[in-house]
Amino acid sequence: MIKKIILTREANKNKPWNEYFSQNGFTVESIPLIETYPKHIIFDLAQKEADWVFLTSVNAVEYFFATRIDKAHYKYAVIGERTKEKLAEYGYKPAFVPSIYQSEVFLSEWLNENQQQTRILLPQSNLSRSIMEDTLIAKGHLVSPIVLYETIFPNDSKALLKKQLQLNEKKIIVFASPSAWKNFYSIAGSFSNQKDNWCIASIGNVTTEAILADGWKVTYQPKTFTMKHLADLIIQEELK
Repeated sequence: MIKKIILTREANKNKPWNEYFSQNGFTVESIPLIETYPKHIIFDLAQKEADWVFLTSVNAVEYFFATRIDKAHYKYAVIGERTKEKLAEYGYKPAFVPSIYQSEVFLSEWLNENQQQTRILLPQSNLSRSIMEDTLIAKGHLVSPIVLYETIFPNDSKALLKKQLQLNEKKIIVFASPSAWKNFYSIAGSFSNQKDNWCIASIGNVTTEAILADGWKVTYQPKTFTMKHLADLIIQEELK
């Protein structure tokens, strides 16, 4: 049984899960491996006149609705339960939600329902994958990507992470994005003697693929790609 959890999301997103794991008897450290900052954006005509907005994360929702562009005429498609909930906080319901919260499934199902050419606004970060844009363009749709925010590796967290990885103790390290994993991996290589002490947990397929591509093993990934399902899976298995 491992009772130490390292949370790597942004600080505000770690807080509720810090409390949740603590209530279930775990020791928890919050080490945010990513931070996001808004960019100053001026929307062009194509972006203003798009038919759809694709929102693939809570951050995308928050930064999109922080802009002054008129939002009432768009149809919204979302990936993720929390993304859907965040959209609802702004008074909107999605016109499309995939059966599985995964980009490839999202694209397949949306394209099956929308075969005629349409205009799509794609809010994203500076580190977003291009699979969605590339696939939609290849199918004949008019895509307007817009980088609303930047994702960085916080300097304070680098020192905190190094300190944690030096400890000769078993821990579960939780990842919710490929960006957080890549930042972890850039530091973890210097502590390869501790690798057997680390159990890796991933929230979904995209993050898991990034971890596996670097030659690491994922011990925990929930069938439903939410932090609640991942946390419950860890608690269930570790407290057996």
